[in-house]
Amino acid sequence: MSRILLVTAMTAEADAVCAGMMGPWRPRPVTGTGSTAAAAAGTGTLSRGSPPSWDRQLLTAVRIGPYLGRRSGAVTVLAAGAAGPAAAAGTATALATAQAAGEPFDLVVSFGIAGGFAGRADIGDLVIADALIAADLGAESGVDAPPGEPGQPPAPTASSDFLTLEQLGLGSSTLSPREEAVQALTGILAGTGRPVRTGPVLTVSTITGTERRAAALALRFGPAAEAMEGYAVAVATAVYGTPFAEIRAISNTVGRRDRASWDVSGALAGLSAAAAALTAGIDTLTAALRATSSGGPVRPAGPAEATGPATGGTS
Repeated sequence: MSRILLVTAMTAEADAVCAGMMGPWRPRPVTGTGSTAAAAAGTGTLSRGSPPSWDRQLLTAVRIGPYLGRRSGAVTVLAAGAAGPAAAAGTATALATAQAAGEPFDLVVSFGIAGGFAGRADIGDLVIADALIAADLGAESGVDAPPGEPGQPPAPTASSDFLTLEQLGLGSSTLSPREEAVQALTGILAGTGRPVRTGPVLTVSTITGTERRAAALALRFGPAAEAMEGYAVAVATAVYGTPFAEIRAISNTVGRRDRASWDVSGALAGLSAAAAALTAGIDTLTAALRATSSGGPVRPAGPAEATGPATGGTS
């Protein structure tokens, strides 16, 4: 069976993933008093009203360098921290630790909640990335109006105001998972009963909060979702030649920042459902990984390999 690392940003996401992996747990409440209740509590049975401690009871804590992960069978969950630098550091540490122990991971998945682009992914949907794009790694070019010119800024365009890493000759801003892994995950997540979308997922260092920026990103990349960690996780993973993927549960629509319209709890429930389906379908995923083991992941291109701007396919 393949060993899989699920990397989240926040502990709440990791908790949701672990809850899904373990399934519903309904401990028998302790109804006695005194020594009877104390004895039952000592066996791990919870008193009435106590929160279920499935984390401590059913998963194994694993030390990953300075991090503390959680493991159940072949799956390890790590909350590495928000945004690219933390995600890359945590992923690289986990991969190096596993490699040194002679137990390398066979797949790394960036797992978390995200914003969905209108018309591509709705709140409550699950998104599987077919391209992981570093959307704001590059350079701005020509975005300012001439000095003294009044009026609104120009309408967003696909390429005139932004130069990608490829255009700058600095590498590749797009990484693509293995197609067979994406197809296997799509079939597995269909078992959640939630809509499952496939498309490019953007990695940004600043979450979009305006309609103008949302429109510019949509025009430039044709994305399904936006998050902060996927590309960084993939870069760290590709160094080890390990397959990667990204799964997102949509909590909000990308655009004007309106927290009242977000559904974070629903998105976390989506992560739990996705993790439950992934755990149940791990044999299917393992078969897909073995069938493509000779292909290797798509690695980031160096400056000499960069050939053009990232566009990101849609589906």
